[in-house]
Amino acid sequence: MRGLMMGRFQPFHFGHLDLAKRILDEYDEVIIAITSSQFNYLEKDPFTAGERIEMIHNSLKEASLDLSRCFVVSIENQFNVATWSSYLKSALPHFDKVFSGNNYVSMILADSDIEVMNPIFLDRNLYNATKIRSMIVSDENWKDYVPNAVYELLTKINAKNRLTVISKSDTNPTKH
Repeated sequence: MRGLMMGRFQPFHFGHLDLAKRILDEYDEVIIAITSSQFNYLEKDPFTAGERIEMIHNSLKEASLDLSRCFVVSIENQFNVATWSSYLKSALPHFDKVFSGNNYVSMILADSDIEVMNPIFLDRNLYNATKIRSMIVSDENWKDYVPNAVYELLTKINAKNRLTVISKSDTNPTKH
């Protein structure tokens, strides 16, 4: 059996890692699908798909999870939401259940007979990517909210500068 968890992972944090561990406790394998892979250098999506893949892979490795049981893939958002479930089935390895706390995702996938499990999350107020990005910009102690592998990568790419510049820019490339 294979479980699927999806998210933007901007950045990957301990809440995400905990969910991956929980899935692996119950299933043979986990697929971690990075959504919105075509977006980057934006306020809501500042990190590239490649950076997020590296964050996740290195975090799983650092947590001593069996990488042979983990798939880390990226997928683009689809504009035709009604066909999203068939896109997932064609773009991803086979999965048996989807883990999502997003009611919108659950509704769309349920209409396609895909079973969605509502996972138990770590404190979502504490482990929240939007909050972590804000903490990075304001020089708060964000290191305790992410695996060390994520902290190292974000430090290496100077995420603070990227997030600061993006937050002050009036450029919005997703609006035409």
